Amino acid sequence: MKIDLAKPQQADFHLFECRVNKNILNSFFAKRILKDAYTEERAQFLEALMQSAREGHLCMEAPAAPDLPNLEAIVKQGNRYYLHRNWTLETHILEQIQRLRGERQPLPPVDLDTISLLPAQKKAVQNAFENSFSIICGGPGTGKTYTAATFVRLFLKQQPKAKIILAAPTGKAASHLQSVLGMEIAAKTLHRLLKIRPGEMNLFSNWKIDADLVIVDEASMLDAPLLAKLLESIGSGTRLLLLGDPDQLPPVEAGSVFREIAAHFGTQLEKSMRTENSEIHRLAASVNRGEWTGNCLSWEFDRHLVHKLYEKLDPKFSWEEPNPEEALCALNRFRILGALRAGPFGIDALNEQIVHEMSLKIRPGQWWTVPIMITSNSLDQDLYNGNCGVLIGKSRGKIVLRDGTAYFPQKIPYKLLPPFEIAFCLSVHKSQGSEFDQVLALFPEGSEHFGKEAVYTAITRAKKGIEIAAQESILRTMLAKHSGKTSGLTARLLDNLV
Repeated sequence: MKIDLAKPQQADFHLFECRVNKNILNSFFAKRILKDAYTEERAQFLEALMQSAREGHLCMEAPAAPDLPNLEAIVKQGNRYYLHRNWTLETHILEQIQRLRGERQPLPPVDLDTISLLPAQKKAVQNAFENSFSIICGGPGTGKTYTAATFVRLFLKQQPKAKIILAAPTGKAASHLQSVLGMEIAAKTLHRLLKIRPGEMNLFSNWKIDADLVIVDEASMLDAPLLAKLLESIGSGTRLLLLGDPDQLPPVEAGSVFREIAAHFGTQLEKSMRTENSEIHRLAASVNRGEWTGNCLSWEFDRHLVHKLYEKLDPKFSWEEPNPEEALCALNRFRILGALRAGPFGIDALNEQIVHEMSLKIRPGQWWTVPIMITSNSLDQDLYNGNCGVLIGKSRGKIVLRDGTAYFPQKIPYKLLPPFEIAFCLSVHKSQGSEFDQVLALFPEGSEHFGKEAVYTAITRAKKGIEIAAQESILRTMLAKHSGKTSGLTARLLDNLV
């Protein structure tokens, strides 16, 4: 997101303040590495490079850069400039892909003519049989998981004792992949599979995953460090199959690497296999083309918004303790998604206001249910960033979250919970890896800083129905933008520059 520092809005003041602090850090970074070679022009260039890296770009393209001294912290290739860390990440990813693609290890051929698959699905299965590293791409309902399941069944026919592991960036996505495949296969979050603890990455290790086949879903959520760690952990004799939608939002952190590698090594599935969401599929396709063919709710983003959201959510109170399983199932029926976190119409403020509205209406002794999302990995509780659950508690005249007990579905006392956030409303970013029957997407003023990927991602979280509250002018501005991050992956793949 880019913010005009000359015109900070009151609603986003803390974001403005953070950006100012980052500018100070960028300036400090430039002065520290330039030292005696400091000039105003060089400093401004390095400050821009540092800011570009903070925004998730692996490199910055600068055809007319100032003459720079030989700096260990900066790597130049052609007209691309990298912080050394990002250069190392990008190079490591390319080296690992080349290694895996070089270990083709094709399996015995299979007869796909007798299997009910579309041509693109057959191509994807064939690619997975021929290569140690392959990718299946497509939007929701295009049959990515079905195609992967077909490959797994054929793979197991040839290797009945093969060890297979399913993984995804979030626990919910990993469990979803496991349930859709319908097989007794271990499913883990990527952090758990790769033994990554909070704040650690530990690249360049010799540790390899003990498996014959690793399948990773929601691969569009992988940032550059996580993808690099995954690739290096695939040893000789292990196959890696990635599933994902390259049109979704890129990760918040460094790089939109999945979109780029999918363009080179992926098989794209285009046709939606779900008849119940044909309209959603058409709307998502038009958004990808940069066109808006839908309708918007004629809602104003004002003080009445939270009341409308409350009516949509229709929170239930009861005199009897709610059934946790039923409460968890209800989470998938309807969810509010928002593009912004900060400001009066950001999801943080809206979630707090919804709980406040509940407190005003609940009576002492009644039970309440509040959805939550875990925001930090906890190996001890087997909870990971992105896991959704519910807090259930009894009112003492208002709602106090610490009075509740959490269910994921495992029961977790409040005091043992890792950091979490209220989840009546989710950010579009955090919603990736999830699907809901009905979705209400909010794009208030300020959302125009995002690209069309934010609109596409929100739409494709819905299985049966989507409503969007936004000014059409804001949506059209978003559809004219692209949220990708700059890197040298594509150029280096084409030029074989590792």
